[in-house]
Amino acid sequence: MGYCPHCMRPAEEGNFCPHCGKSLHDGNPEHLLPVGTVLKGNQNHYRLGVHLGQGGFGVTYIALEEETGRRTAVKEYFPTRCSRRGPGGQVEALAGQEAVYEGGRYHFVEEARMLASLEGMPAVVQGIDYIETNNTAYLVMEYLDGTPLYRIVNEKGRIPAAELLPRLRPLMEDIGKLHAAGIIHRDISPDNVMWMKTGALKLLDFGCARSMEDGKSMTVLLKHGFAPVEQYQTHGQGPWTDVYALAATVYHSLTGVVPPTSTERLLDDGLQLPASLGAELTSAQEGALLWALTVRPRERPADMGAFCRALFPEAYARPGLWQRLKTLLFGGKR
Repeated sequence: MGYCPHCMRPAEEGNFCPHCGKSLHDGNPEHLLPVGTVLKGNQNHYRLGVHLGQGGFGVTYIALEEETGRRTAVKEYFPTRCSRRGPGGQVEALAGQEAVYEGGRYHFVEEARMLASLEGMPAVVQGIDYIETNNTAYLVMEYLDGTPLYRIVNEKGRIPAAELLPRLRPLMEDIGKLHAAGIIHRDISPDNVMWMKTGALKLLDFGCARSMEDGKSMTVLLKHGFAPVEQYQTHGQGPWTDVYALAATVYHSLTGVVPPTSTERLLDDGLQLPASLGAELTSAQEGALLWALTVRPRERPADMGAFCRALFPEAYARPGLWQRLKTLLFGGKR
């Protein structure tokens, strides 16, 4: 049975897919794995289609889990700054970069294993499987059918606060669970937050920015405007790092403006108030967002829970004594 390389749905004949309308003859660039490559996972096999995107640390392909027929996404550890594609699909470290490459691969596998074992986080892309072959590693994830926030802003303009904020709390709470499990994303941005067709927000693209943190290679690959100042250094990162990045993502989504680079803000903070750019926030909501965007790490929320409580205080307010008594005695009917 033939499959469309773009949507991985059955497509036997013709030049264009009857489902997505794209060419059935498209392939991947030479430096990537060919369409049709089959990877053997711990339990199932995954047939690769075209690549969905490529960043500094890896490339993501759409894929088909052959045993079940479900579509998945497969991320390959392929850091372009220290490796290249060799014969037969093998990934080879560049000369003098062997230690950097191997260190990154080790942490990529560890995080892939952890992500594949995590449950109960619907706002985070689900890890399904991990594979070690071709002298590299692969993370198999659920395939997400949605639109990244950056594309919504680029195509439709800034997102109204009344539409975005109610969707944020489940995402923030699940990121907090990730932090509790020892995982820091380090690359939250409008590219990596997906607005699903259900209306929910979902965090994706668990690359290996932390895995590649060798004290030499962090600054070049940062997303300026979304990376906090500690990511321009070789130490001092933690949950507060994701707090800043998420706040910058929310700021951009609400205003359509990318925040100034955090290092520039150290000397001359030119961050405009969200309300002055048209974001319809209450003073408390704006204050919470600006707190999370504080340049100096020790002065911003220490974790996602603190940011979430500041942004949604009503959701965490403890009922008064009388309200608790009414609930116990009357079921909250009086």
